Amino acid sequence: MTHQEERGARQAGEAVHAKGSLPPLDFLLEILADLSPIDLPSGDVLLRQGEESDCAFYLERGALQVYAETRYGPVPLATLEAPRLIGEIGALAGLARIASVKAASAARVYRVDRVQLLELGRRSPDFFATVVRQLGGQIDSVNKALALYSNALQALERRDFDVAILEDLTRASPHLAEFSAAFRRFAEHIVRNKRRQEEMASAALIQRSFLPEDSRIDFARDDLELRAQMRPAREVGGDFYDFIPLDSDRLAVVLGDVCGKGMPASLFMSVVVTVLRMSAREEQNAAAAIARANALLCRDNSASLFATCFFAVLHLREGVLEYCNCGHNAPVHLSSSGQVRRLETTGLPLAMLADRPAGAARVPFAPGDTLFIFSDGVTEAINPAEEEFGDALLLETLMENREGTVADFVSRVFDAVDAFAGEEPQADDITCIAVRRRVKPNILPETAISDSN
Repeated sequence: MTHQEERGARQAGEAVHAKGSLPPLDFLLEILADLSPIDLPSGDVLLRQGEESDCAFYLERGALQVYAETRYGPVPLATLEAPRLIGEIGALAGLARIASVKAASAARVYRVDRVQLLELGRRSPDFFATVVRQLGGQIDSVNKALALYSNALQALERRDFDVAILEDLTRASPHLAEFSAAFRRFAEHIVRNKRRQEEMASAALIQRSFLPEDSRIDFARDDLELRAQMRPAREVGGDFYDFIPLDSDRLAVVLGDVCGKGMPASLFMSVVVTVLRMSAREEQNAAAAIARANALLCRDNSASLFATCFFAVLHLREGVLEYCNCGHNAPVHLSSSGQVRRLETTGLPLAMLADRPAGAARVPFAPGDTLFIFSDGVTEAINPAEEEFGDALLLETLMENREGTVADFVSRVFDAVDAFAGEEPQADDITCIAVRRRVKPNILPETAISDSN
């Protein structure tokens, strides 16, 4: 060690010597004077976990990172700042290195072998006392940390994690500072996930509460067959549907999809359904109902949420379906004659522009006709090859199953989507509605029956 290096070591050592973290300074400097410095670039490994502990190192300047080597990769444990002696406990006890050490920045160290450490202890018994105190402090810190982490893990397992524990994790032992920070990040992630799960459960409850209790509602008519089915995604989406009886002759049917997921989408969905129910009952036709609903939904829409929606009013006496398609997937109209018609978009989604409501259109809806309405979760369902189910496969499924009941009709679509997707998880709700006018059987007069006998 040069005279300049010795002066630097003395100045650095004096700053921490009083705390008892270094052996008596004069004795240490006598030993260091005969040693050559080892300069470590940042990232260079000084000690390897599992190696024999035959020496300690005096860190004159820079910083060292202590980390555990696991099968899952390195786990940072602590960062040690100069000046200090490291590895003396293992060297004196003849233990294998319990962790690896590398330069966290450019660093300078001196190698102090076991014989030299014993000489330090012989000349200054306080050195051994310092080592024992340091070992006792480390054991105490580890015990307290293990108790804290055990308590935190048990709380996470019980799902009653107190966020106050996170504050305790910030006051962990300096020797475990980096491990504590990593554990704190893990705990915060668990807490966020728990809150998200609770939010998703609340969102799902809101979504279910605004759906018809019985998807095969009793419309007090035997010439109409209805069926609806929804499968929520893992992350609650914004699909909704409703059947709104207007009078004995008219039924409003709606299926829509709010942009977004989670609580915001569920809350906005509840507003959309409420506004549509009110507008449908108070306006005379589909166009007026959608215009009113759109104007109401555009008010104070600071979040800029919107909803695609297919809104239809079935006039049974006239045999007419009046509808507004507000940016939604085009439903399929299967006529009794075999004709297939898509009911394309007639305007923008709800809540986008107050002065641009969707227009209306009318199509015949005769006995034997079927209307199939669906959300984009059907056609955008993906398989493991990341291919979409698509319109073509949907139409093929509908044509193959058009002769069954509407309950079978909807069920077959879900079966086809499931078979296509396989084990691939779906990111969106899947919702389908089928409406069919039954064909009334011809009943012969009693005289005709008698004549035929």
